[in-house]
Amino acid sequence: MTLQQLKEELNKYYKFDISERNRQREYSYARKVYCRLARELGYTFQSLGQEIGLKHDAALYHYKDFDIVKKHDKKIYNQIIKENKLNIIRSEDVISEEKERLLDNVLDTISKWNEETIDNFINTRVNPYNRLIETTKPQKKVKEVKGATLNRPVKNPVLC
Repeated sequence: MTLQQLKEELNKYYKFDISERNRQREYSYARKVYCRLARELGYTFQSLGQEIGLKHDAALYHYKDFDIVKKHDKKIYNQIIKENKLNIIRSEDVISEEKERLLDNVLDTISKWNEETIDNFINTRVNPYNRLIETTKPQKKVKEVKGATLNRPVKNPVLC
């Protein structure tokens, strides 16, 4: 899919021109969706920015700031991927090899249990642990403070 086709597709969904110079939230979110899709299709920030009248740094900003868009905009993002059969692997769909190996080990163990044991495990172990994780606050990091510097040298060797 070319950048022009992507822009036209988004213009149809949003019912306005996403390249129009406008700072309203709807326009901004539409540009974020465009930048995310275009970048995941392999286009450079400079080329995707030029298509809608942005500089490369603004395109990078919209790409990185995609997470703040509303559910409506994310639905449009997913619809465009689905309807155009775009080969995009989203970061939330990617599982690391290590995580996949650990999940396989868990599934192998649980698959040997009966339904009552699985239900008991979920109610007594998984759900309480999940609530614990959600309520646990991260520890505060201690700031390192640079020590005082002396403007004049000290003659006392003990203080050096």
